[in-house]
Amino acid sequence: MDNSLRGKTVFYFTIPTALLVIVTSVGGLFFGNTYSHETLEWLGQAIGQDLVDLVLLVPTLLISALLVGTGKKSAMFVWLGAMMYTAYTFVIYSFGVHFNALFLVYCWTLGLSTYAFVTLVVQIGPGVVKGWFDETRHEHIISIFVLIAGVLFYLMWLKEDLPAMILNRAPASLQGTGLLTNPVHVLDLSLILPGFIITSVLLLKKHAFGYLFAPVLLVFGILMDITIAALVVVMKIRGSGNTVALAALFIAFAIIGIIVLVSFLRHMKKPAL
Repeated sequence: MDNSLRGKTVFYFTIPTALLVIVTSVGGLFFGNTYSHETLEWLGQAIGQDLVDLVLLVPTLLISALLVGTGKKSAMFVWLGAMMYTAYTFVIYSFGVHFNALFLVYCWTLGLSTYAFVTLVVQIGPGVVKGWFDETRHEHIISIFVLIAGVLFYLMWLKEDLPAMILNRAPASLQGTGLLTNPVHVLDLSLILPGFIITSVLLLKKHAFGYLFAPVLLVFGILMDITIAALVVVMKIRGSGNTVALAALFIAFAIIGIIVLVSFLRHMKKPAL
């Protein structure tokens, strides 16, 4: 597909999505009645998420969209990862936050980011993406990292959920939130983490889908690691949550992820789009 058309697609989706994310963040941070029905525990996480969206997600969407418009192939992986992260986050806003004045904004953002992700994936085509890379042993590094991340988080969530299931009680992450189930665990255990594992196997086999989704999932994972670290810090400042050491651990994961991602994208062929 022509680069200018791809750039236009990214631009048309990015602007309204970024604006809706800004509205959500500003509404959550500066209008006290937005989260008036949330528990103190869930309120802290919502505020932390709003901060991350405003400070990290919006700039990532805008900058990557601008770079896609200039023909930067690697920026498309960043943009797709950011859109995937947006859709993931707004599933949680839509189902995990009590009905409020921003409900339609949550729904619109979820829809836009989902359609944006699917549209660009279809426009690019996995087979095309595979042709952007030199097929060397560099696939093994990102494959193993993606596999480890998927398995590690799966085991972390199972460690919390399985004992709670056996004892027929709510897991620790639900305490104080007022939620019926943990939406993060639902999304991760059913969709995201199996996606990590499947993508790792596909890339090891040099399958086209592996080349497309491995860097996208890595960008998603980096954003998620930074988010978890930020939430830990915000909740600690508010007098609850885990130690700051946990935040440092997730920042370390994010840094390693960035190094692996950059190493993988350096093997892209020249010239750009």
